[in-house]
Amino acid sequence: MALEYLKLDESNSIRISAEDLHKQVSAILQGVGTPQDHAEITAKILVSASLRGVDTHGVGNAVRYSVSIEDGTYTIPQTVEVISETETTALLSCGNGLGFVAAHQGMEMSIAKAREFGLGMATIRDGHHIGMVGYYPMMATQNDMIGMAMTNANQAVRPALGARPRVGTNPIAFGAPSGDERDFILDMATSTVASGKIGLARRLGVEIPEGWAVTGEGEPVTDPPADRGDHWSQNPLGGSREQGSHKGYGLGVMVDILCGVLSGGGVGTQLAGGENMSWTMAIDIARFRDVDDFKSMMDDMIRELHETPPLPGEKAVLVAGDPEADFEDDRSANGVPVENGQYDEMRLRAADLGVEVFI
Repeated sequence: MALEYLKLDESNSIRISAEDLHKQVSAILQGVGTPQDHAEITAKILVSASLRGVDTHGVGNAVRYSVSIEDGTYTIPQTVEVISETETTALLSCGNGLGFVAAHQGMEMSIAKAREFGLGMATIRDGHHIGMVGYYPMMATQNDMIGMAMTNANQAVRPALGARPRVGTNPIAFGAPSGDERDFILDMATSTVASGKIGLARRLGVEIPEGWAVTGEGEPVTDPPADRGDHWSQNPLGGSREQGSHKGYGLGVMVDILCGVLSGGGVGTQLAGGENMSWTMAIDIARFRDVDDFKSMMDDMIRELHETPPLPGEKAVLVAGDPEADFEDDRSANGVPVENGQYDEMRLRAADLGVEVFI
């Protein structure tokens, strides 16, 4: 129910083509000094999130990133530095710039290493937000590979049994290619809900369900807070001890290890708001078995899952990536809905920067 009502309000939105949105985002970023190739990568990832219905991580963030560049929070132009590298691994520094750029390079390197050696991975420090984490495994599936990506963040989620936030929402994404069926794309926070959903609820002026967050005394939070602090925290995936909160908590710490400890960039308790360390991996399926046979078995599995009888009152059984793919089909054909406020904000920002207004 909660996820159902926390959707972009199409009655308060305007549909814009993905192409024009890409041009606008890129122009805004270039207007504050971002090199064209870096602006194009960032625009591509933000538009992909909007196309797939992940609006909290989409084009509406372009203005915020441009302000972070202008006020010096981000170092632009940035230099993505390879600190150490082997045949199958790499440690990168994002250079305190746009996280999208370094994460994209990290996955490109992971794919290239997997193509040559069967497996490739990169961990990235000195970074910021990388957007929709599911984008990066999709880069791997497009190359007939299995892909994974993770990113950590500053403390927002309490440990299981804990009363104060210590771990980030720390999302995990995994992708595997299929044949005739849609690729399997899992993109999930290790908290009960992504923090962007709480921000969206506040913007829409609606309460959040019990179970998403608690006070320091363990009481449910239903009025979405405006800021973070020790007075409240999000719940780990599972929510309560009885419902398996130790699992979400453990996964969140795993993300901190691969992204923050392995890179040396820091874990949730050590990161400032807006700092994010990341990790990517690609696996070459062909090193294990014939790719077409792999995809055929993926198709069989996905069809069997779809054919599962649904519970009473439910329409059908879904597989990870189905809702996002449905959004992408619609929005590619009919345009991406952008909230009126964000639409006006982007146009005003473009005009203020003296760049072309495309939307």
